[in-house]
Amino acid sequence: MHDRQHPHDLFDEVSVSYSQKFGNDFSAYLYAGHPGEPALGPPAFMHRLSAMDDPDAPLSHHWQDSTHVTFGVVTLGLVWRDFKIEGSTFKGREPDEHRYDFDSPKLDSFSGRLSWNPTKNLALQVSHGFMHSPEELEPEPNRHRTTASLIYNRPLGPDANWSTSLVWGQNRDGGRGKTQSVLVETNYQRGRDTFYARFEHVEKPGHELVLDPIDEERVFPINAYSVGYVRDLSHGSGIDVRLGGQVTINDVPGDLDRYYGDAVPVAFQVFLRVRPSLMAHQ
Repeated sequence: MHDRQHPHDLFDEVSVSYSQKFGNDFSAYLYAGHPGEPALGPPAFMHRLSAMDDPDAPLSHHWQDSTHVTFGVVTLGLVWRDFKIEGSTFKGREPDEHRYDFDSPKLDSFSGRLSWNPTKNLALQVSHGFMHSPEELEPEPNRHRTTASLIYNRPLGPDANWSTSLVWGQNRDGGRGKTQSVLVETNYQRGRDTFYARFEHVEKPGHELVLDPIDEERVFPINAYSVGYVRDLSHGSGIDVRLGGQVTINDVPGDLDRYYGDAVPVAFQVFLRVRPSLMAHQ
């Protein structure tokens, strides 16, 4: 229910990684980034096939995958067969409002993640992290974040694909208790046509909704339902030009009527997207 998602930094990742294999089933790697991404949460929404055609950032971004741009990360990972366990130390503070520079690094937070790929189409992870003073405007509370996710991707032919993600995230801020989020999104692409949908449930604190002081510490459940369609005007020729439309319906509690009115919040948008064509294996 924010007016907009803030822009990300120009440099999302500058990193180096070294991997070493020890036999057929076991390997290890060391990763460092400034900025980079710690072992916390699922792949960020802009890197998920299930979300690639939705033009909007999820409402649950700051419960699930907001650490994908972190100025100062060191991660050690161990891989055994289909399992991977990772541990990171990183800077807990989110990037500042200056989008073209590099923030100073500081390793004051930590996280761990366990991932399992039981098949080539399915990826699961569970992770937990401690984030020191993540918010610049509210520097006092530290945050504990726990996430779990299931991502399923299935190619359906030479130019068709179906991808679905289920993500849960929980924040526990010092002195404020826990808030939850759940996201389900799916994307079906065949040739020039793509259909997608997203459902979210997020528990929003009143201070994030900029409510009156009496409601600042209350938690409000917010639901959002989105469906969309995209048609490629040019497709697979190096540059894809895509025209799309999306409808979103929000379900908010009656206690917010005095702030937002009692009408059901409905949004509609039309968008034009230009991007490189997807790479294909021959």
